[in-house]
Amino acid sequence: MPVVSGKAYWAKLDKAQNPFDQAKPRWSIDVSLNAEGIKFMKGHGVPIKDKEDDRGKFVTMYKDQFLTNGSELPKPRLMDSQKNDIAGTLVGNGSLVKVSFTPREWKMNNRKGVRAVLKDVQVLDLVEYSPPDEFDVEEGYVSDTPSEASNTNGDDDLNDDIPFD
Repeated sequence: MPVVSGKAYWAKLDKAQNPFDQAKPRWSIDVSLNAEGIKFMKGHGVPIKDKEDDRGKFVTMYKDQFLTNGSELPKPRLMDSQKNDIAGTLVGNGSLVKVSFTPREWKMNNRKGVRAVLKDVQVLDLVEYSPPDEFDVEEGYVSDTPSEASNTNGDDDLNDDIPFD
């Protein structure tokens, strides 16, 4: 299985999503490449993109959540430098990663090419993603029940005891 190193951008590894077609969710990552990485990916027939932004020259790798027959595929493994499972970690732009992939030929409407099918991701240097928060804590109304936004202790089971009789 080929492996390429680079900087991660727009990593969607925790939850499969596809803003262009919600019926076809996928995990994905853009990997910014150096000269060696560009040569390596071209050697596998994978086209290199350049949108003239922070990513520079990069490849987009993705893996569909479902096969065309409806069977669900396992999500890509996400691991740290020591190969410890870090599933659920949000990988931010600029994280140094190694990504395994399978080059897959495709044909459609008299066009053909090769794409890199995402396999697994190893994070060597994590830049944690944190969603933008444009609000400050203010004086005023305070809810009796804590919200997910204020839940900083990592307890995802706050509502487990609510009866639904």
